[in-house]
Amino acid sequence: MKDRGEVSRMKWNSPYVLLLVATCLWGGNFVVGKALVTEIPPLTLALFRWGIALLCITPFWGRTVWQRRKIYLDNWKTVLFLSLTGVAGFNTFVYIAVQYTDSINASLMNAATPIIIVLLSMFFLGESFSGLRGLGIVISLVGVLWIIGHGSWRSIVSLSFNRGDLWMLLAVFLWAMYSIGVRKTTGKFIAKEMLLITVLLSVIVLIPFSIVELSLSHPTLSGSWHTLAGVLYIGIFASLVAFSCWNKAVALIGPSRCASFLNFIPLFSAIFATLFTGERIQLYHVVGALLILSGVYVTTRITAARNAFKNQV
Repeated sequence: MKDRGEVSRMKWNSPYVLLLVATCLWGGNFVVGKALVTEIPPLTLALFRWGIALLCITPFWGRTVWQRRKIYLDNWKTVLFLSLTGVAGFNTFVYIAVQYTDSINASLMNAATPIIIVLLSMFFLGESFSGLRGLGIVISLVGVLWIIGHGSWRSIVSLSFNRGDLWMLLAVFLWAMYSIGVRKTTGKFIAKEMLLITVLLSVIVLIPFSIVELSLSHPTLSGSWHTLAGVLYIGIFASLVAFSCWNKAVALIGPSRCASFLNFIPLFSAIFATLFTGERIQLYHVVGALLILSGVYVTTRITAARNAFKNQV
């Protein structure tokens, strides 16, 4: 019989457990981030997050990165692009967004990421376009507009949107650009080294912006245990632990099978927001989420199955 330790190790080696842990931690990031931005400005909060992450990972991977620095210096434009879009840009815009919109809204908007990636892939990578794929894109975009307009077509037609939702839409666009960049560099860099490099560059970029932000906003930083715990959560758990779980799961079962688990992020975010912040799930959240997920399903799963069938024939 297997002892408890061996059973526990088997569970933590399960890609599905790892994916649930990662998406749960990322879902919590929206809720904790919204709570923290009432005290810490968004650029500074992003700097704290990645500064903590950098301090944690440098002792483990710093020497290897330094030994292979020529590779990253030769590809500095690509590395800088990934840093500005996926690390510094995306997370900063998320924290700006949750200043003005609910964390549930923000996380649901994030569910549209696969659709934006498909659109950008067709434009930048020359991927094929089909009527079925176009239908899925339209369905998801209607869901996004429904959430942005809070279930009001009048708001959509008059372009009267919550600015937080628009910031979140920009964040999703940056993450999609980052994903396209990662896809084009597959096999070129080692994942853990790339994480350290992009985090380092993001910290360097965010420092001057944070200084300007603090000089203009003059925030009152209480330094309470709640604030400290929140910053440590986003710096360690929502960053290093989540990324490590996600990357290990991708290595075990591949990115395409992992992608659908991203839809758990708004679910966990909604649960945490309802339990801890008093936010409420509204009907327009449900309708918008169903439209977005239906569009993602049509665009990815059904289209892939149709292409596989054609190839067999």
